[in-house]
Amino acid sequence: MKVKGYLKMTKLYFLKKENAATYSELFARNVLGKWLEVDGSSLSISINEFGKPYLRDYPNIHYNISHKKGAIVCAVSDEPVGVDIERITNFNKRIAERFFTQNEQTYIFADKRNQDQRFAKVWTRKEAYVKWIGKGMMIPFTSFDVLQLDHNNVFINTEFVGGYVISVCHYSI
Repeated sequence: MKVKGYLKMTKLYFLKKENAATYSELFARNVLGKWLEVDGSSLSISINEFGKPYLRDYPNIHYNISHKKGAIVCAVSDEPVGVDIERITNFNKRIAERFFTQNEQTYIFADKRNQDQRFAKVWTRKEAYVKWIGKGMMIPFTSFDVLQLDHNNVFINTEFVGGYVISVCHYSI
């Protein structure tokens, strides 16, 4: 797909893969190569001071990648983008109390049913947001509430896919 004028588009790519950590860069190169209609192995990938990857030769293409055991997700956009994936597992209450706002904690603890899913939703949304900004964990998780973001045209979409939670933070029209 060629880059088009002012089109705002974000596309998400998901792959179940046992050795996700070792395969993630190859997966990103493959996805980016298809997006740009070039050989992905020839792309020059750099990393900013906070660990966010970018394409040195394509400053108008943004991508982000995340992996957990058994799965990889890559988001590509013509605007800044952040993505995170987590496996739904038993959550740790102390992590929620330490890293989440009071509103986010109330959301998670409101009902015993599906607490693990709600925790994973908040966590992936927080990760996607700080990756979207491009400063990663330098931004304290308690300094923002992903259930009440008030930025203009910034959205976090969350999907539940095969035992995983995926959140993508991006601009939208």
